[in-house]
Amino acid sequence: MCTKIVIAGSVSGLGVILVALGAGLGWGLFPSIIEDEVIKNVVLTNTSMSYENWQKLPQPMEFQVHIMEVENPEEVHSTGAKPKMREKGPYVYLEYKEKENIEFSEDGNIVEYEQRTFFEFSPELSGPTLSEDDEVSVLNAALMGVLLTPDIEDDGLQLTGLAAGFKFLFDDPESVFTKVKVRDLLFDGLLIKCQGSQAITANIFWKLVCTTMKSQFENGLLPPAIRYDEESNNFFYSFFYHKSNKTDGHFKVLTGKTDVKKVGEIVEWEYEPTLKFWSGDECNAIKGSDATIFSPFMDKETKIYVFATDLCRSIYLSYDKEISHEGISGYRYVVDALQLGNLSSRPENYCFCPPNGACLKEGAMDLFPCFNGPVILSMPHFYQAPDYEKMVENLTPSKEKHQIYLDIETLSGAPLGAGRRVQFNMMIKKIRNFDITQNLPVAVVPLIWVNEGLTLNEENTNLLKDELISKLTIVDGVRWGLIGVGCAVFVAGAALLFVWRGSFKKPSKKQSKRRRST
Repeated sequence: MCTKIVIAGSVSGLGVILVALGAGLGWGLFPSIIEDEVIKNVVLTNTSMSYENWQKLPQPMEFQVHIMEVENPEEVHSTGAKPKMREKGPYVYLEYKEKENIEFSEDGNIVEYEQRTFFEFSPELSGPTLSEDDEVSVLNAALMGVLLTPDIEDDGLQLTGLAAGFKFLFDDPESVFTKVKVRDLLFDGLLIKCQGSQAITANIFWKLVCTTMKSQFENGLLPPAIRYDEESNNFFYSFFYHKSNKTDGHFKVLTGKTDVKKVGEIVEWEYEPTLKFWSGDECNAIKGSDATIFSPFMDKETKIYVFATDLCRSIYLSYDKEISHEGISGYRYVVDALQLGNLSSRPENYCFCPPNGACLKEGAMDLFPCFNGPVILSMPHFYQAPDYEKMVENLTPSKEKHQIYLDIETLSGAPLGAGRRVQFNMMIKKIRNFDITQNLPVAVVPLIWVNEGLTLNEENTNLLKDELISKLTIVDGVRWGLIGVGCAVFVAGAALLFVWRGSFKKPSKKQSKRRRST
């Protein structure tokens, strides 16, 4: 009987060993191995797994443009009525990003590069009812921007000259609203005329304005939305020509070799460690990556910083909720309202306020120092900007549709989906010396809003599953398998011990009779 007890005890002991082995391997050795594998793949080198996807995005992003039409331009122009907005779109472009002139430092800690962006209109994704040849009724941002700039800078001399010459620049406009083809509004450009008939050329103020603009172009002082065409000697205004087939500056970033949590972190942009657009160090700080690579090992406390060259600032995203993409678990991080907050809700935003004017209200940011033009940033439909939403009609702000978000597989830092949603706006108001603005109300009018989006496609989702998720599944299987088998073996040993010990103690029938007779 003692032998049976020893066997039962050994079985239970084996169960305990299997449970301990499962726990040790599952929470100790295996995670350490996978962590080392993640680090090896994420750190930027010529041969790392992340390099190819970092150098060229494995799939194009969807650049969705929603054009904000004004339904009642004549009423706004003549009677000061509140603008009634109508959203048209999205006009969808495939956006390709590719890095070039890549150079690693000798110690492998730094990599420098430039990133080129290409756009390709997608009729399929835009839908059969939308075309780049569509004509839309919008605020003439070229005209309004030219008029607002000297007014903001309080340049009386320029205002006087512009008042006498602006009609020649814009073909004698009757209103600050215009009808324009989508392709011209976004890429080809609205004409700003500096080459015309002999009668126009005779206008000295028109000549002065054009000469000034050409000088600004040569010195890099024109807004990026305005380009000079040397062949025709004219200027053209469009929202995205300056981004198409262009690079967005020179980057110097960390490779993550010494600290994988800093992979992709920008050290310098345009050969400078900080920006020079804003009036304080906090606003001029360059934080985070260029949004083409993210650090691994994120959690709910992680803040993800991203530097946006077209906004001339860094923003951060914080945890919102758990998500799942095709069976891959992850976290959603979002941009909160405070980053576009006014001084009462976020005092440190003081340095984003214009030095020669009042700070904007909640949910908006003045991009004049960045654009060299009077552009105002907000989230689409003035989401989280209630004061500006009230200035126009027909907007329907929504967290689900209009908030900036990033979905991340937190162990590897691989993006599962993203939506960078921003709206560009411009103020309308009466400007001295310009009769064309005489009856305009004071309002911030939406021009366009953009969703720069990505949802990891099937091919890249399966690749992520093969490279990482399958390994995690195996680890989970081994861990819980060993623990499960160990528990079962332990219970079996305990049961045997209980049965055998019970039978050892149970008295025979003869022993029972003797006890009763006595």
